[in-house]
Amino acid sequence: MKIKLLFILIFISFNLFAQKKIGKDIGIWSIQNGKLLSNQQYDNKLGEHYWTFIRELLPTPLMDQYVKRFRIYTDGKEGDLGGMTLINDSNQDWQLEVDIADLQLEETNQEKIVDYQHTLIHEFGHLLTLNITQIAPTDDEYQDDSKGYLTSEGYARKNSYLDVFVAQFWPDELLFQWDKIDQIRNQRKKENRLFDFYLNAPRSFVTDYAAESPEEDIAESWTYFVMDEIKGGNTIKEQKVAFFYRYPELIQYREEIRKKLRYIPSAYLKSFKIK
Repeated sequence: MKIKLLFILIFISFNLFAQKKIGKDIGIWSIQNGKLLSNQQYDNKLGEHYWTFIRELLPTPLMDQYVKRFRIYTDGKEGDLGGMTLINDSNQDWQLEVDIADLQLEETNQEKIVDYQHTLIHEFGHLLTLNITQIAPTDDEYQDDSKGYLTSEGYARKNSYLDVFVAQFWPDELLFQWDKIDQIRNQRKKENRLFDFYLNAPRSFVTDYAAESPEEDIAESWTYFVMDEIKGGNTIKEQKVAFFYRYPELIQYREEIRKKLRYIPSAYLKSFKIK
């Protein structure tokens, strides 16, 4: 899926839930307690190089607890940059994958550095908001409103980050509009309708990709929370970014990540433009 954005690299064209494999494998490694296990089929030095960089950037408690597999691949430059996918339906075992054609650790171009930083923080946002402590697995195919908001992984637990976020920013009418679009089977038509969904409320979403779903909305808003200095505002999208300040543990994660970023852009949210 190609997103209509200025910074195409930032936004990952992957289906978080369908587990669709993208690109050519460069290497796949099991992760145990935060450590990459040797795999003689692949270049372990390369895998360790990338894994060490990512693990040093992102908060280790969640990474070590939930990321059980690491994949590096490529589908060429400026295509699909990476993803965070479930290995099984327990919400406890996750695979992080990155495209090394786009995530080059020796990169000096500031825009490209910002792109891959954004992507990694976004993916961590999925881990943060969709792990087993946040989402209760279920076999339900249709939402039971008495159980809360239903994601592909399960129901958002009461008072989880996603539960509170959806209650505040996704009223029933908006969810109904989005759900009708989400049920469209033709992918191109669905993408166009989602883009129109964003254009109808550009002050409500930090990016058009955020309008893809509540799950992407919270992950994108989290990313701007980390990479920008917004603590409030009159627009809904600014309020979404400031949302995370109510959680001391997320403020701490933000501070930890920002200390390790190679480059922090100025007025990051304001700089976003649709291509």
